[in-house]
Amino acid sequence: MREVLSLNKYWGKIFLFAGILPALSYSEEGPVVKNGPVITRFVAEKSLHAETKSFEIGWWIKRDKGWHTYWESPGDVGVPPTLKWDLPEGIVFSKIIYAPPKLVKMFKVFAHGHKDESLFVCSFDLKRKLIPGEELTFRAKASWLACYTTCLPTYDSLEITIPVKEKPEIDNRWHSIFQDFREKQPIDPPKGWLSNCNASISKEEKGEKEIVTFRFPWKESGPLPTFRFFGEGRFIRSNIFQIPRYSSNSSDGDLLEISMELSYWRNLQQKKLNGLLYRADGWPSSKSKFYKVSVPLQ
Repeated sequence: MREVLSLNKYWGKIFLFAGILPALSYSEEGPVVKNGPVITRFVAEKSLHAETKSFEIGWWIKRDKGWHTYWESPGDVGVPPTLKWDLPEGIVFSKIIYAPPKLVKMFKVFAHGHKDESLFVCSFDLKRKLIPGEELTFRAKASWLACYTTCLPTYDSLEITIPVKEKPEIDNRWHSIFQDFREKQPIDPPKGWLSNCNASISKEEKGEKEIVTFRFPWKESGPLPTFRFFGEGRFIRSNIFQIPRYSSNSSDGDLLEISMELSYWRNLQQKKLNGLLYRADGWPSSKSKFYKVSVPLQ
């Protein structure tokens, strides 16, 4: 059942419990909406001002313990959260950026999604001049699928009103959360790394399953960290174990390989293996644990 919570009362309890009083120069948050196991709302890290050309709104989601929603490429099951916007005049929606995925489980099926608390970021372009003193209200019809021991398809309305200021003002608390989101986004691998990768499709010796094997450079010593490939779309099965191993096909330095079962629902015309390669201990010189991968299929 949908429940809109008083924002001041909701956050007031949290800060009183923590023994902290917020001291922010600016704060703009939409009404908190609780629907079943999900609490959600829109948030802004900064105000609008007369020189604004583009800006971002965060879609904050907190799930009850045990529950998850899905990533933009959910895998074998699930659908991603979506927004259908009702925007002020002169505002154009650009894109939504999802938080990096985690491995989630619905009954016995592994999929790609999000647990606990996460932030998605929506970007917009301005096609008109803003006037200090006006207020812009952004509304959207939100939909998501929350799953645990059962699944709950949900639809609800979210909104946020953002004032136009003379000068930009920043909400320090949400700004730090937005910054953390950006730093943990998937990154491009170092120059030359992808050119040393390859991906090939083969059939099991026994059975009808088709396998794609992804090989990537590895020159580090010591135990192998945990890796997982999160495929784009429904090209590979999500309900599989992925065990990295040293490749026997390595003729030019060391390669690791991960073998994955191709999905029944894949696009048969797809010519590249696209997705994210997760490394549990993080990639060197970055806070991100994900490399963006796009490799021709052989």
